[in-house]
Amino acid sequence: MRSPLLLIFLFFSFNVFAQQNLRGRIVNEQTGDPLAYAKITYGDKEDLSKIDGSFSITLTKNETQLSISYVGFETQNFKVSKDVEFVRIKLTPKIESLATVTISSEKNKANAIIEKAIARKPENDPEEKLQKFNFKNYNKFIVDNETAALEMASDSTNLEIGTIINSAASYFSEKVSRFYFSQADGLKEEVQALKTAGFEDPVYEILSLSVNPFSLYDKDFRIFETDYAAPLQNSAFRNYSFKILDTTTTSRPAYVIYFKPKRQRAVAGLEGVLYLDTKTYAIQQTKAQLLGAIKLEIDQEYKYFPDENLWFPKTQKITIRPGNGDQAISVFGGVISTGTLQKKESILNNILAPGRSDPNLFLNVTSTNFDIQLNSEESLESSAEILVKTDANSREDLFWKENRTEILSTQNKLSRQRAERLIKEKEVEEKISFQKSIATGYYPVGFWDFDLGKFFKFNNYEGIRLGFGGKTNEQLSKKFSLNGYLVYGTKDEVFKYNLGTSIHLNKTTETDLKFNYTRDIVETGSFNYLQGKNDFSIIEPRFVNINFFYEHRTLSSGLTHRFGSNFKTELRLSKSNIYQIRDYSFLLNGQEFSKYTLSEATFSFLWRPFAKFLKTPNATKLIEKGYPKFTGQITKGISGIGGSDFDYTKFGLLVEHEIKRLNQSRTEIILEGNYATGEVPLTHLFHSLPNSPRRKGILRRFSVAGRRSFETMFYNEFFSDKQAMLHIKHQLRPINIHRLIQPELVFISRHAIGDISHPERHSIPFKSLEQGYHEFGIELQKILVGFGLGAAYRYGPYSLPTFDENFAFKFTFHLDI
Repeated sequence: MRSPLLLIFLFFSFNVFAQQNLRGRIVNEQTGDPLAYAKITYGDKEDLSKIDGSFSITLTKNETQLSISYVGFETQNFKVSKDVEFVRIKLTPKIESLATVTISSEKNKANAIIEKAIARKPENDPEEKLQKFNFKNYNKFIVDNETAALEMASDSTNLEIGTIINSAASYFSEKVSRFYFSQADGLKEEVQALKTAGFEDPVYEILSLSVNPFSLYDKDFRIFETDYAAPLQNSAFRNYSFKILDTTTTSRPAYVIYFKPKRQRAVAGLEGVLYLDTKTYAIQQTKAQLLGAIKLEIDQEYKYFPDENLWFPKTQKITIRPGNGDQAISVFGGVISTGTLQKKESILNNILAPGRSDPNLFLNVTSTNFDIQLNSEESLESSAEILVKTDANSREDLFWKENRTEILSTQNKLSRQRAERLIKEKEVEEKISFQKSIATGYYPVGFWDFDLGKFFKFNNYEGIRLGFGGKTNEQLSKKFSLNGYLVYGTKDEVFKYNLGTSIHLNKTTETDLKFNYTRDIVETGSFNYLQGKNDFSIIEPRFVNINFFYEHRTLSSGLTHRFGSNFKTELRLSKSNIYQIRDYSFLLNGQEFSKYTLSEATFSFLWRPFAKFLKTPNATKLIEKGYPKFTGQITKGISGIGGSDFDYTKFGLLVEHEIKRLNQSRTEIILEGNYATGEVPLTHLFHSLPNSPRRKGILRRFSVAGRRSFETMFYNEFFSDKQAMLHIKHQLRPINIHRLIQPELVFISRHAIGDISHPERHSIPFKSLEQGYHEFGIELQKILVGFGLGAAYRYGPYSLPTFDENFAFKFTFHLDI
C-alpha cells in the first residue's frame, strides 16, 4: 500500500519544487476597478485575467519577464522571481487607438464588428451553412475536491477510507459519442461508450444534462438549468455592451472583443471575450465567465477548415465552483452533494440541502470534437435526440485508448478512484434509485413501491380517505408488475380497491399488457386521459370540494406502446357497472336508468413532436419537454356487448403550449375541446373543471387554485356534450425581494363555451355554456416556499348579481424540486 502512495507523493513533490504558481490581480490605478481579460505575456505563452482581474500562471524559470497590456492603458513590463507568490498590478489609463482595426464607422467600432459578425452568421454558423455534418466527441465529466489529491499524497499514514468519505463530493464519467447534424433533424447524438465510476448500472441521467453548448451562435444556450443570452444573437445590443481589447497577430488574425451583460438581473448573460476572424467575422475562440452564486468559466476553441472557409467548434472546457451564494455543486439534484447548481435559490433548497459548500469543490467538463466530417451524407436513424448503443457500457480498454483525445492525468485517476469509493460507501446508486421513485410519486420499500397519493386525501363525500397502494418493482420481477390499492372513506364508510397487473412485453417500446379490476368512485362529468396524466401530486385542489360522484365496478384490459420516441399510445377495453350515489336517472326511450352497464373501447395518445428524448437500450426518457404537446382520446361505447346499455362516441383533445423567455417570464396556453354524440348519461358527459364550492361568503369559498380549473365556476353548475376551453397564463419575471424570496406575479384569462343536445334526458337541472363563460385571475405565486395567493373574477353572460358571488380568493401552490 505504501509504495504506490510514496510514488504519488514523490510525483507531486517533484512538480511542486519544479514550478511555482504566481497569482495576481490587475486593476485600474486610478479607480481600483479590476481589469477583465487583460493580456498577460510570459515567455512564449499568453493568458488573460478573469472578470475580477485575477489570474494564475505557472512559472518554470527562476526569473520570468512579464508583460501586462490592456486597451486604453499603458503596458507594464517587469521581471518576477519564482519565489514570488502574489502580485498586484496597477495599470495607468492612456488614450490609445487600435491602428489594426480598419472598420470605417462613426459608431462604436466594436459594435460595428459585432454587427458584421451577426450579419455573417449564415455563412459562419455550421448549423446554418451546412446541410449535414458529423463528428466524434470525447467528453470527461468530473466533480471533485481540488485539495483531496494533495492531502492523500502528502500524508501516507492517513489512508483510511474516511479521508475519501469526508470529501465534499466526487463523480467521474467518460463518454465517446458521434454527433450527426442535418437541417431536417438538427443535432443528434449516438453514445458509443460510457463509463461512470462507482456505478454498477449506467447513469444515463448524466447524458441529459445540458452542459456543453455546441457554439455561441445560438439564440441562447443552456448550461444545466439556466438559459444564457448568446452574444451574437439578433438582440445582442439590448443584452450586451462591447469593446475592442486587441487584435491577434496569428496567421488568421482576430479581433478580441470584450462583451459584458447590460441587464444581468433581467436576462442571464456571461462576461467574456470573442475572438472574431478579421476576414470572415467568424468565432475563432471564446472565453466567458460568471461570478455570483457560482463561478462559471467557459473556454471554446474552433478549428479552421480552409476548403469550406469555416471555423468549426473543436474543444470546450467548462469549470464551475461555488461562488458567493454558498451553493454546492451537485449532479443529481443534491444526491452526490448538498445544494443545487444554478437553480434559483429558495427556502426549500436550504431546508432540503442545509450546510455550506466546500470552497475547494469544483465541477469540470472537457469536450473535444474529432474526426469531423463536414459534408458527409451519414445520418442517425433515430427519433430520439440521444441514442445509447447497446454495447456502450461494455467497451474494452482498447476502444477507450483509441478514442480518448487526452491521456488521463494522475489527478484524473485519483478522482476516479475517489468517486468509486465514495459512491459505494455512501450508497449513492441506491439514493438515486430512491429519488427516481419519489419523483414519480412512489416510496420504495423492498420489492414494493408505495403510492404516495393513496395514503391520505379528503373530499366532501368520503370525508377523510385513508389507505395504501402501489406496485411491485424489479426486485420481484423484470417481466411483470402487480399493482393495487385499498382505501376507506371515514364519512361514507365504504372500502374501495383496485387490483391489476402489467406484463412487460417489450421494455424498449414500453409495450405493456394490462389487466385491472377497480371498485371506486369517479366525479360525475370528468374526462380523464389515459395518456399524458400525472396521477401523483402533493395537493389535488379540486378533489377536496367535489360532492357529485358515481360508483363504478370496472374490469379492463389494455395495451400500451410507444411509436418512436414522441408518440405514446394506449388501447383499452373495459366493462363498467355504474351505480348512482346521488338521486340521478338517465331518461331514454321511456325508461329511467339509475344503474346501467357500459362497454367501452378507448384509444388514447400523447404526442410530443418538439420534445427531446434519450433512448437507452431499455427505455425512452424525456430530457426536454418541448411545446406544443398534444393529448388525445376517443372512446366508443358499444351497446349490446357484455350487456352494455348505451351506444355513444366521445372525443377529447388537449393542446398545451409554453413560451419561456430569457428574462424568466413565461406564457402558458392550454386549449381543450370535448365532444360526445349518442346516448351519453350525465356521468359520462363533460364539465369544465369547476373549482368553487357553492357557499355564501368569499372566505367560506376559500380553496386552493388548480392549474386549468375555473376558479369562480361552481361545482355541478354546467354540463355539456360539446365544449371548448382556453386558459392563458402570463408570468412576469420573478420579483427579487431577497435571494430566498422571489415571488412571481401571474395574470390569467380563462374562457369556455359549450352546449348540451338533449337536456331532457337528465333528471336533474343544470346550465349549458352556450353563451360563453369568462373569468380573469391574478396570482402571486411562491411567496413562501411554494405557497402563494390568488384571486379570480367572473364576468360576461354568466356573471352573478353581486361582487361577492363573482369573486374567488385562493391559495396557490407551485413547488419546483
